Amino acid sequence: MWWQLQQAAIMRMGLREMKAFSQLLFSSVKDSTFFESCGVADLITTCLGGRNRKCADAFARNGGKKSFDELEAEILQGQKLQGVLTAKEVYEVLRHRGWLELFPLFRTVHEICIGRLPPTAIVEYSQS
Repeated sequence: MWWQLQQAAIMRMGLREMKAFSQLLFSSVKDSTFFESCGVADLITTCLGGRNRKCADAFARNGGKKSFDELEAEILQGQKLQGVLTAKEVYEVLRHRGWLELFPLFRTVHEICIGRLPPTAIVEYSQS
């Protein structure tokens, strides 16, 4: 039960940051967009299943000792992860625009992906 509450909290924070990021880049983005299938439904599906989740679980279980590139090769047999690349691209936009402090979850996720922070940092972030 505790972990499910943590997951829900992280997804809520992620949705909030996705919305804020999109609206900073494109002022015409509507709040309602995030409650359609392309928003919250996609977020939940991505977090709870699929190849990104499978590799993230393996990454967390091994404490980040294996990189996502290694896990991708072992687990996905030729398929590619989307989340790690997206995290890097979003991080670069945030860094370039000076917005890193506005998006602590996005920053934390990227830093976990590149090995700068341990996987447990996501839980520590969500509790702060």
